[in-house]
Formats: sequence, structure tokens, C-alpha cells
Amino acid sequence: MKKILILTIVLYTSVSSFAQQLPLYSNYFFTPYMYNPALSGKSGDTELSIVHRRQWTGIQGSPETSAIGLNGGIDSEKWGYSLYAYNDQTDIVSRTAFYGNYAYHLRFSETGTISFGLGAGYLYNSIDQSAIRVKDPTDPLLYPTTDAGVLDITAGINLQISDFQLGFSAPQLFAAPVVYSENYAGGPVQYNLIRHYIVTTQYDFKFSGKKNVLSPFIMVKMADNVTPQVDAGLLFNMTDFFFVGATYRSDYAVTANAGVHITDHLMFGYAYDFSVNEFGYDLGNSHEFLMSYSFGGSKKTEKLENEIKKMKEKQRKQTDDYEEMMDEKLEEFKDEVELEQQKNNDQLKKDLESGAVVVPVVGGTQGGNQQGGQQQGGQQGFEGGQTQGGQQQSGQQGGTQPSNYPPNNTSIQGYPASSYADNVAPGSNGYYVTAGVFSSESNAQRQIAKLKRQNVSANYFKDGSNNMFYVYVMKFNSYDQAKGARSSNLNGQYNGKLWIKVVN
Repeated sequence: MKKILILTIVLYTSVSSFAQQLPLYSNYFFTPYMYNPALSGKSGDTELSIVHRRQWTGIQGSPETSAIGLNGGIDSEKWGYSLYAYNDQTDIVSRTAFYGNYAYHLRFSETGTISFGLGAGYLYNSIDQSAIRVKDPTDPLLYPTTDAGVLDITAGINLQISDFQLGFSAPQLFAAPVVYSENYAGGPVQYNLIRHYIVTTQYDFKFSGKKNVLSPFIMVKMADNVTPQVDAGLLFNMTDFFFVGATYRSDYAVTANAGVHITDHLMFGYAYDFSVNEFGYDLGNSHEFLMSYSFGGSKKTEKLENEIKKMKEKQRKQTDDYEEMMDEKLEEFKDEVELEQQKNNDQLKKDLESGAVVVPVVGGTQGGNQQGGQQQGGQQGFEGGQTQGGQQQSGQQGGTQPSNYPPNNTSIQGYPASSYADNVAPGSNGYYVTAGVFSSESNAQRQIAKLKRQNVSANYFKDGSNNMFYVYVMKFNSYDQAKGARSSNLNGQYNGKLWIKVVN
């Protein structure tokens, strides 16, 4: 009879409900480390939480759970820890447990973190023998069978990408046996812890500078030979004021959650379960109370400091990347300029050898013969004056400055409208004040775009004799006018080097 009674109690302990081997909480999103050690210290805050739950108030001896937990982060949220204990009383059976959790949070991207957690604890089961009704309560064989304890391990993992989380944990990982007694011929009186599998997912929609958060969430609890239990809910948390939420727990209850943030440090919460299964009327409803206190600086201050730190680190990285990119671009530009310069020098050498280019006269010469400066009829010259019969024209600027206005898209003033690049037929005969010579048309176009950003009218043409592209800002009908414009840097209105290109 005695063994039958004990076996009955043990059996009741193990199969009474899914949640009876794991404490049941309705505000678990504020103490997630009690289900998944990987979530220890995830927020970076150090918090003390107290939970008390009274389940199924309509029946005598219904489950009653009290828990206390301490949770915090170490080393800038890289490491996390949690310590918690609970007492779960169901009629004459009591379970008391103490757990310590450790977590490592590995950031693999700007918004991605994967967390690993491991927890170890001791679970102590006891039976209130005074509540047992037997024929002979003084039978000494009853006493060795009332208490038993076992070591327990829990493992978990959690993935967070931006505001999305996906977690998995395995409480009671080793499914260790809880042995009450081995003094019976029929074998030991014991029951096994059930290995559980818990999957959680959550997404946080943040508003008003992350002060208001709307979080849909799902929790699925599974175990061998037990129907999975699914919690699906929605929580709205105004972090400066209050939170409200609702959860549906499959084939069991609908939960209403509410709480207030008294200060930045102190929060109170309440949960009310409405039983919805076929035994709901007989079971009655459930009540759960939560208090959480955050130590140290204000949560808002700490979070702001962390955000500032992350922004500074991001800015530093961007600065380093930008400097590295600019160094690379500068080296590429140097190489391009050197190559372009070499091509220009080679081409100029060829033109000089062929007599296609007239050597410029510095300061201008009145009359006289110009050595090596004879312009061949029909040929084109670069940075030099036109010769007639071997005579060099005067370098003095001729004529007077016209009074008409330039086009609207240029800041250069004081020249005939017909001389501006926009009003010139590219490659037509004349004397071009050029700002660059390029072997690549795309480089010429980039130069024009740069000049236009400086509010300088410019255009280009291709010289068929050397296949070079000349970017010009002015064109004149006489060499003296072109030379005067070049020498004065367009009356001091242009900041850069200029040449003269002759097209006949």
C-alpha cells in the first residue's frame, strides 16, 4: 500500500501537466533567461526580478510558484550571466531549484549577434508527508522516500538580426532520474526529468526613437510523448510609462498582461490567465505578479551611452575606409596623370619633329624670324603664334574689349559673346584658349564637367592629326587676342593653366 501511494504521488508529479516539470510564467518575456540561458545579460542591464504565480485558483492544492532572479552583462554586453531560484508547490509535492547561467554574445555584423548559453543547477524534490493520509503514518519506511535531488543542465542559443530574434533551448538536457528510494524489492522508486525543447521568436517594431516597442512573439514548448504547447502573443511596451499585452496559450488559456514603469529602475507587472479548455470552469483563473529593479545608471542613459559608443566606432571605421579609398584614388590619379603627361610629351615631340607645332614666344616679339616656329599652311599648332612668311606676329593684344555680355552659364566677363565655348563650332578655324589636352574622350568630358561646376563655359573637339581631345574655354579670330586672354588668365577670372591651340 505504501509503495502504491508513493508511486501514485510520483506519477502525478510527472504527468499532471506539461508545465509542471518547468515552472509556468506568463510574463516570461521580462525574465527570458529562466527558459534560455543564452539570453542572460542580453540587454546589458543588471536587474533583480521577483515573480509570484498562483495557478488554477478554483481547486485546492493548485500550483503556486515563487521565483527570484538576478541578470546582468559583463564587458560591454559581450558576456552575460544570470542566477535564479524558484519554489514550485503543487499540493503535497514541492520542487526547489537553484540555477546559474552563463552566456557569450558574439557580434558577427553591424546588426547581427549570436548568443550561446549554458546553465547548471540543482533540483530538489520533496513530499509533504504530513499531508499524506495513510493507515499508519508512523511507519518508518515512509520517511526515506520523501526527498530527492538531482543535478540539471540547460543549454541554449539565440540569434538576433536587427530587431528580429530566434532562440532555442533544451532545459533538463540530460533527463536525469530523481530517485526517492532504492529500498524496495521491485526496484527503485523514481521518476525521470523530461528533456524539453523550447523555440522562441520575436520581432520588435520600434517607434518614437525606440521608446515605444510593439513585439509579436511565439513560444513553442515540446517534449517526448507530450502535446506541444504554443504561446502566441503581442506586447506593447511604452518604456517610459507602461506595457500591455495578450497571449494565447494553446488548449489552456488566454492571458492579459499589464504593467507600469514606476521609474527608470522600477517596474511592476501583472498577468491574468483565463482558462479556455474543457476544465476551465472547474480550474478557475490564474494570477501572476512581477517586480523588476534595475541597478546602476538609468536604462536610458546606459542605452544612450552604448548607442553613442557604437556610432563612434562606426564613424571611426567609415573614416578609416574613406581615407584608404582616397589614398587608392590618389595613387590611381597620379598614375593616370603621369601616363597622360607621357603621351602628351610623346605627341608633342612628334609634332615638333614634323613641324606641326609652332614653338611659343615668351613675352611676345615684334617682327624678326622665329626659329623652328614656321607654321605650315593648313597645319595646326599648339601654344604658339601663327607665322606668315617666317615672321612672328606681335605678342601685344590687339583691339579693344567688347562691351556685350557673356552667356548666362559662365562667370568669365569682358569678351565677345561669339568667343565663348558654347557659341563656338568645335574644331572650326581659329585660336582656341585651351584648358586641357587628353587622349581619352571621357577624360575630356570629365574636365568639362569640372569646369562647368566652377561656372566656366567649356567644350571640346578632336584633332584628327593626332587624335587628341582639346578642351577649350574661348576661341578668337586672332592670335593676339588669344595670347592676351591666356596671359591674363582671362583677365584674372580663371585659376588654372591655359594654352593656345591653332586650327587653320
